Amino acid sequence: MLPAGIEELLRLHTPVMQVLRVVKEPYEMHGIAMDPGDHVMVMIGAADTDPDQFGETSDHAHFDREQNKHLAFGGGPHRCLGSHLARFELRIALQELHRRIPDYAVVDGAELAYSPGIREIEHLPLTFTAAGAE
Repeated sequence: MLPAGIEELLRLHTPVMQVLRVVKEPYEMHGIAMDPGDHVMVMIGAADTDPDQFGETSDHAHFDREQNKHLAFGGGPHRCLGSHLARFELRIALQELHRRIPDYAVVDGAELAYSPGIREIEHLPLTFTAAGAE
């Protein structure tokens, strides 16, 4: 379950939510004209929660979701060179967390706050249960 879970977490919580690009040739999208030299902001996080690509529940984590290609690490010539290392590090971190602290949950009613830019949770309130305790 871990490989699919990692991809789902990356899709839903894309590390870089937006990237700036410069228009190279005249282009029109949805009636908006863009000229060479114009700056555009590409919202990767929005693309990775597109219901047309990821279904009606695209804004929720489903670790058994059939994986479509997400843009968590960009794509094409702009793909992050460290994407394989990041996946490897995430796998090790999650394996160790679950090995050492297998029973935890986000506190009921907690509202998660994210920092702008690079996606990270500013505060993650967790509750822990002793193994086997109810």
